[in-house]
Formats: sequence, C-alpha cells, structure tokens
Amino acid sequence: MKVVFSLVIIVSLLSSPLLTFSLFSKSVYGDGLFMEELGASLGDRTANLLIRMSPPVVTTETIQQQSQKPEIQFRLYDNQSDQNFKEVTYFITIEKDGKTLLSDWFFNPNGNLTIEMQPRNQNQISIYGELDPIMNAYTTRGNDPVVAAGPIFLEGGLYHFIVRILTVDFSRTILPDDQQPVFDSWLSIGAAENAVLDVNGQQIPIKVLSYYDEIGNITYNQQANSINFTMPFSYDLERISDPANTVFIHQEVEIPKPSPLSAEGGYKGFTNGKDVTNVLMVDGNNETKDVVHFMIAKPAVEQIASEYLKKTGSNNTVEGLMTFSLIPSKNGSMAMGGAMDHMMPMDMPM
Repeated sequence: MKVVFSLVIIVSLLSSPLLTFSLFSKSVYGDGLFMEELGASLGDRTANLLIRMSPPVVTTETIQQQSQKPEIQFRLYDNQSDQNFKEVTYFITIEKDGKTLLSDWFFNPNGNLTIEMQPRNQNQISIYGELDPIMNAYTTRGNDPVVAAGPIFLEGGLYHFIVRILTVDFSRTILPDDQQPVFDSWLSIGAAENAVLDVNGQQIPIKVLSYYDEIGNITYNQQANSINFTMPFSYDLERISDPANTVFIHQEVEIPKPSPLSAEGGYKGFTNGKDVTNVLMVDGNNETKDVVHFMIAKPAVEQIASEYLKKTGSNNTVEGLMTFSLIPSKNGSMAMGGAMDHMMPMDMPM
C-alpha cells in the first residue's frame, strides 16, 4: 500500500488509502489528517462519508496572517454507485481537548454540506445559514456554505468531528436511533512554535510546526548537535492499534540556510530515541530554509508506543510526552529540490 507525497504541496501525503468500515452505532476515527473517508452499513446499502478540509494546509499562522477561512466539506454517498444520498440531515459536534465548540443540526437536499469556518475571538460559535422550517437544521443559501463563526481553529492540534446521520432519502423521516451511523474524525490544524537556538555562538531562528498537538521545550544540545522538542501524546495502545484509527503524526522543522544546522545538506531524525530517518523528507526548494518533515505513520507509532510502555512499565492508557530530535548529517535524509513526488509505503518498517 503506497501513498504519493509532494513536497511542494506537502499535504498531498494525506491522500493516503482511504478507510472503509462497517458499523451502526460504532464509532470510527483517525488522528491528524485533513481528509478522511469512512464507511457505514445503512440498511442493505453501504454509505461512505467523506470529510475534507479546504485548503488542506491550515495553521494558526495562516489563520492569523492571511485571515484564512477554511471550509469543511461533508459528502455522504453510496459506495457502489458513487451517487450522493439525498435529503441528508447531519448532527455535527466539534470538540477540542474535550470541550464542545459546536453541536447542531445541518441539512442538504443534495447530500453535500459545506461549513465555512470563520475563526474569531468571541465567547461562542454563531451559525449563519437558512433554517429548514421542519427539521430546524441549518442549510445552504444557494451555492453559499453555512458559516460557523467564533472560537474555532484558533488553537493548533486535533479537532474532533462527531457526525451522526439522522436522515437519508426522506428528510421528514428520522432514522431509528440504532440505525443512525456515527462517524468520529480528527482533523489537524497546524500550530507553530518559534525558538532562537545558540549554536556555537550563533543565534539560529528555528520554527517547529505540529499538525498533531502543541510543541514544547525546543532546545539545542551542543554535544549531540541536535534540535530537540516535545509533544504531549496519549500512549493508549488499544486506541492506537484500533483498525479504525488512522493515526498519523506530521511535524515540520524549518531550518535557515545557510547556517551551521543546514550545512550538512541532510538530517537524521529520532522519535523517543528511535531512529526514524527513513520517514524524514526534506524540502530544499526554498533558498532561505530547509523544511524537514517527520511523517510517522501508524505502524511506526505503534512500535514507538509499545517500546515506550515497555520502557516505562506503564499500562496502556498512559499520558506522556513524545520526544523528537533532528541532527544535521550527510548520512541522513538529504534536502531535495524541484517538484518532487515520492512514493512512501504507509507500512514502512522501522
């Protein structure tokens, strides 16, 4: 199983093989993607739900500096015919760190639903759209999306989308509770952290961008010549190993060039002390910086989590930190330029 990566538009890595699962009231979920496709049994049919964020790269910086207004697109369609289900009512809840940000009904007669997120510093989210007079659900105005404005996507990390399907085919007939598929999805907003490192007397500015959780403790170890940082992580192996979980950890490290840290032209990477150099990709297209991507797929995350639990003697629900180290090295992953499309196996051995 392979997935195409483009370092010009790095998030094309997330066009990974999509998931299909059968469920009724069972939830399915993934960690840290901009797009997921999930499947559910719907009577004698199979319904796929596509959840996609546009643009695929959304960060706290692009929201603040470019006034970005990301759109979340929902499409419920028949797995065999690829045709949209009609008269679809969604009950959508969005959570961040266990706090509910939005929870409401949405409807679209064509099955497609688009919600435009307008991040604002205010106390709660306000929703703008036409109200269906019977279902009292927000729907689109012509081609305009429903708008959700308020304190959403202002912080980086994972946002939990819980989507319950209430109607299909007939908007006035609500499905029985035990036949309403529930989909759990996690979409990523990048969070940037900046630091200035003292490297042999030179002040080197570094930026770390995480699409999973907040970054902390950015340091430089002179003896190892390594850039180090940490990230909170749940080492719940049952959650990580669940077949429905598409856990994926993506971190970026921006290193200025020329500088002592970019002089080798390549880098070695370590996560929790484990060598992950083979999942590093280094974008050298920019003349002023290298952008090093840690792209750690589920098999590697499972190994890292298992070793962490074994080393710490903890149970499988421990909350802890995941550590990352980046070391300049001619024997590591080398910086590459040009419009680079690379094939990388999602089940790459570590």
